[in-house]
Amino acid sequence: MYLRMALLVLLALPVFAGGEPVARIKKIGKAPNFIALSPDGARLYATSYATDELLEVDLERNIVTRRVEAGGAPLGLALADGGKTALVACRDSGTVAMIDLDSFQVLADVPAGAQPNSVAVGARGYNAYVVDYGRSREGRLHILDLRQRRMVGSITLGVSPFGIVVSPTSEMVFVLMGGDNQVWALDPSGPSVVAKITVGEGPDGIAITPDGKRLFVANSRTHDLSIIDAEMLRVLVTVPIGKMPFGVAVSPDGKRVFVVNTQSRTVSVLPADLSSLSGHTFDIDKGSTDILVAPDNRTVYVVSEATNSILVADVPAAEP
Repeated sequence: MYLRMALLVLLALPVFAGGEPVARIKKIGKAPNFIALSPDGARLYATSYATDELLEVDLERNIVTRRVEAGGAPLGLALADGGKTALVACRDSGTVAMIDLDSFQVLADVPAGAQPNSVAVGARGYNAYVVDYGRSREGRLHILDLRQRRMVGSITLGVSPFGIVVSPTSEMVFVLMGGDNQVWALDPSGPSVVAKITVGEGPDGIAITPDGKRLFVANSRTHDLSIIDAEMLRVLVTVPIGKMPFGVAVSPDGKRVFVVNTQSRTVSVLPADLSSLSGHTFDIDKGSTDILVAPDNRTVYVVSEATNSILVADVPAAEP
């Protein structure tokens, strides 16, 4: 009850500016959509959808330093093997490209169904999980053995799956079902569907806290954020946010959640535990999609497919 009352107060408060742009990295391919950060925070990787490439960005010089052809229409990506390998879901070629980040060469093109769009690495690092949009009403979740470099299992999903996270403390997999307005919790060891959690309309973005206890789901058509207890597998509360939220990120320290509001051209910043009553926003470029937070918990990267650039913002912690 207290949480719901606190949220009502939060939503009644004025929003204030709080993100200071410090750089804009240009010429990030064409129509870049998703980004990943090296463990040391020195390099950023981006999928360039319209040029079929994975790009490497040097964050000291703020320029693209290397590029490699990944496959047709690359979308989601994840880093594996301690940040030494990139996994890129390529929708049009129906593959996951495994790319060695030292040599920046493709190690393997693993068949991944009809239209793979998202990928995440398991907590133990042995498996990756690939969301396949499919060619009918049902999608699939494929299980990729990273050592064997092949798919070793598959689970039938719901309508229009897009977006995935894996619990950092277990191997529980959470997949967005855009056509069903749900988040599915899956146990890949079964494999089995553990729960189907109803959220807002058009769930497009998802993130999880480092302790694996809370999920944040951006619902693009109802313009809100569903906060889910990842252990009880139920929605705690749904918070109105900016227009057409898409990308979501949680800071590495687990204290703040960042949401890209694509149509509003803002990022909303909220305390992950919702204990504070002061949230804020900062302005971003049009067509922004994905967002990441650096290991310092205050440097934020936002990629824009419309401007082919990455906005770098400094978002210090709010004063107590």
